Amino acid sequence: MSNNDLAGEIAKLGTPWNENENPIWIATSLSLQRNIEKFKFPGKMGLDRRQQVVALASGELIEKSGLDKPILFKSEEISPLDKEYLMEHFLSMQSFLHAHGGEGFLIDSTGLFLTTFNIDSHVHFTLIDTQNELEKAWNRLIKIEVSLGDALGYAFSPKFGFLTPDPHQCGTAFTATAFLQLSALAQIGELEATIKKLQDEQLVITGIQGSPTEIIGDIIVLQNNYTLGITEENILSSIRSAATKLQVQENAARLRLREQEKPEIKDHVSRAVGVLIHSYQVETIEALNAISLVKLGADLGWIKGITTPELNQLFFSCRRAHLLGHLSGAVNPEELPHKRAEHIHKALQQVTLTI
Repeated sequence: MSNNDLAGEIAKLGTPWNENENPIWIATSLSLQRNIEKFKFPGKMGLDRRQQVVALASGELIEKSGLDKPILFKSEEISPLDKEYLMEHFLSMQSFLHAHGGEGFLIDSTGLFLTTFNIDSHVHFTLIDTQNELEKAWNRLIKIEVSLGDALGYAFSPKFGFLTPDPHQCGTAFTATAFLQLSALAQIGELEATIKKLQDEQLVITGIQGSPTEIIGDIIVLQNNYTLGITEENILSSIRSAATKLQVQENAARLRLREQEKPEIKDHVSRAVGVLIHSYQVETIEALNAISLVKLGADLGWIKGITTPELNQLFFSCRRAHLLGHLSGAVNPEELPHKRAEHIHKALQQVTLTI
């Protein structure tokens, strides 16, 4: 498929977060890496062989996997902005910007499923779950994975499991990543201590950009640390247990905020509303941090006129690639902070403070 505007295609789909009523556990990403047994790993293949992998694997998935209206985009046919849009949309912790030839991206009309080809492994399946139905999402992902494996055969070792270019990703080659927005814990100063209590060698805990020290928008990311020597069921159980504990702690913190008068936190929320409604221009990180506070205020009943799904949607739609994807015509980089502010003003035009 040539000369496609990937951002435009995805913009027509439902997004992973706009039907999620949960203000805390906003999404979970489940991913599987697989390599086709008769091919070398992507980094050892020439362009022709990489293109052959894309053609074979995508053809089988489109025909036999049961995906809903799947569309294939080849890396050389789409822009860096489209690839950035994909990263944002699928909450990817990995960059796609280095994909210039012999890679591919397969999405379906749900907006919840992505397969990349030759980015790291031959095939990397990703499914987004926004309903905290991890086992149901896992079963769907496995059905898709099996449909391709039955047709092409995966590289597998009885000792090391599914083989990948990175030895640390072998075994199940399965990664579960939970995204939680812990605004109340951050505001009352208990976020760091709560995370420390949860830390375990089985888990990696970071922010949305992969840094354990830079937390943007109060979002904490939980991910399994190991894929070798552990089952998929244990990985899912570990992520669910950790995410549930954090959600319980965050709910308890929000209950305390509802019951106790906290003028300084109400001031933080009020200032966040002011920044978002009255700024002439706003940068991405500033916007994400302020939206998190507005979302907290809405959940506590301090703000009216906007819903949790609308704020979840805004949290992603104000990011660079999404914003540019929704704007018509060319936008100079120096204009983008102002365009972001306009976009946020429109989304928050019915918002009122009740404190």
